[in-house]
Amino acid sequence: MKKSKKIMLVVPSHEGSVGEQVTHEFFQNAAVKYMPLGVLSIAACLKDRHDVVVLDSSSKGYSIEQTLVEIEKESPDILGISAVTYRAWQVKELLKRAKCKIKVVGGPHATYYFNQLLEQGADAVFTGDAEKSFPKWIEEGCPKGVIRGGIVNLDSIPFPARDLVDLNDYKIQPNEDLLFDVGELRLPLFSSKGCPFKCNYCDVQQKKFNWKPPAMVVEEFRQIIDLGASSIHILDDCFNVRRNRVVEICELLQRAKVDVDWSVRAAVERREDVIKSLSEAGCKRIHVGIEHMDDDILAYYKKSHRYKDIVTFTELCSKYGIMALGYFIIGAPGESEEYLKKLPDMIKELGIAYPFFNILAPLNDTTYYAELLKSGVIEKDYWRGFINNPTKCFAMPSGNTPERDRMLKDYVEHYIEVFYPKSVANIPIEEVAS
Repeated sequence: MKKSKKIMLVVPSHEGSVGEQVTHEFFQNAAVKYMPLGVLSIAACLKDRHDVVVLDSSSKGYSIEQTLVEIEKESPDILGISAVTYRAWQVKELLKRAKCKIKVVGGPHATYYFNQLLEQGADAVFTGDAEKSFPKWIEEGCPKGVIRGGIVNLDSIPFPARDLVDLNDYKIQPNEDLLFDVGELRLPLFSSKGCPFKCNYCDVQQKKFNWKPPAMVVEEFRQIIDLGASSIHILDDCFNVRRNRVVEICELLQRAKVDVDWSVRAAVERREDVIKSLSEAGCKRIHVGIEHMDDDILAYYKKSHRYKDIVTFTELCSKYGIMALGYFIIGAPGESEEYLKKLPDMIKELGIAYPFFNILAPLNDTTYYAELLKSGVIEKDYWRGFINNPTKCFAMPSGNTPERDRMLKDYVEHYIEVFYPKSVANIPIEEVAS
């Protein structure tokens, strides 16, 4: 049997991240933090054979320097770095400066930009899911190069090793901009990975829908409740892709008498039995990408729903007592200023108490970005340049005129004033809804 190794898995900090293009800072509340479930899933597959340490620098609010100090304290045999494109500079800095014999990278960024990461100093880069390829790589002597993992069946791996992080890092410390009360400890869960839809603005890379069996989801609920969770948020890219699976999860939760505040991220749902099942199983909130109220722009966005479906969805949520949290994107080509002015009233008419507002932006690896490049609106491939040579606080041009950028930001700020006056901040969601 090979000697066990000390492995440190690191989630880089926010320092130097790509400039936020989409979401207003009001909707990025520092009180809300999520465990790095992908990293913890890999850790769960390693910890029985190796000494595994997880450092979530992002949630701890560490700088690059603080992260490097922690790495040096642990002195691991292998440093594993979780990479997303918007923190590519941090990954490059850790590869260059961390004192460790073997440095490897995985995560969404690694799946597509492995050659760049090898050039930036990674000894090995893991593409796809690494829960099985990482342990195997260690057994094979840690060879250098690209290690391909593909898609791993989620019922063949253990639950994320939530015991390897400090729960106190994820406890909610209320502030004046916290929109609703879900208790002290809201923990995330992935019941599936990937989204089969092809919205033109979205940078979710995995399009194959990969899911856990319903019984496994319920068992993970139990495990999270045992950790003391006051609320569970299902962070799937799209929870309600398969109707029968959603209904079965809800039936099993009821049968198991699971009693906890929980919520999901989902697509606009028009099937009444799905909303009814969610309600009966105790789901309190559905976070849904409505995105727009104009059918032509919904078609441009490549959304599968239309305005009539939005109406059906909100009516069903009202009927069954589920709070709908709607996400909207402004700034689409062809969008009128009249629409922007009317949007708050349209949202109020639907009964959405908590709308979130984003601005359309050319995110990396999206159809929208490719369109702007092809048309010449964006004159060169800025994202490729950044990925080849990541720089601190990179800012991607929006493709708009400065005047249009300012107008869109002004509208978002106006919407925030309309829907979130300070007088309702920190009131429990049930009170606001009533």
